Amino acid sequence: MAGLYEIWQRAEVSRRVDVLSGFIAMSVAGDDDARRRLAQLVAGANAALSASPPDLVVASEYLDELIGWADTEWADHPYRPVEARPDEADRQTRDYAKDLRYAAL
Repeated sequence: MAGLYEIWQRAEVSRRVDVLSGFIAMSVAGDDDARRRLAQLVAGANAALSASPPDLVVASEYLDELIGWADTEWADHPYRPVEARPDEADRQTRDYAKDLRYAAL
């Protein structure tokens, strides 16, 4: 069974991928190439997180690529997600971790 720290790490990466990919999907709605690139990055991150054991290094690399893409293309966008304050990020990650913990049990 996965340890709590591993579940927390998976939840944190998963949360950030979900939020950022949602924003990017909205921003590239009419661009098929960009949507294809986004789908590949999200699928890669999800595959790494779903692996047994999860490959957090690879998932984090996909997340870093999403962050870099958002930073270069939409740095000044008013709705671009930024990292939440620590207390809010912990609350959001805790919600993701609860789901992962139940799945592990």
